[in-house]
Amino acid sequence: MKKTIIICDDDEGILEVVKIVLEEKGYDVIALSNPEKVLDTIKNSSPHLILLDLWMPILNGDLITQTLKSSEETKNIPVIIFSANKDTAEIAKQIGADNYLTKPFDIDQLEKLVDSYM
Repeated sequence: MKKTIIICDDDEGILEVVKIVLEEKGYDVIALSNPEKVLDTIKNSSPHLILLDLWMPILNGDLITQTLKSSEETKNIPVIIFSANKDTAEIAKQIGADNYLTKPFDIDQLEKLVDSYM
């Protein structure tokens, strides 16, 4: 059975590249550009890992992460946030994310980080 990863980023280019890279590694990838759909999608798909952009319109990755980490059903799903913000590491720690990537990130770095959680 393939492991499922949900990615949410409002940047369609990043979303598409990350989706292709992770599908080539054999993961089932659900790519979302609308952060308002993330929580319902997680509930309906039981992902093994979630990748979230930190800064998105309407609903930021920090609020999504805090919601996930405060719920009994989702608190154990690893969440990796990514952002171009220079304080990404500190923000990740504050919101309870399991890890982070700073944009722009190297594809090898992404693959190693994802594999470490799978």
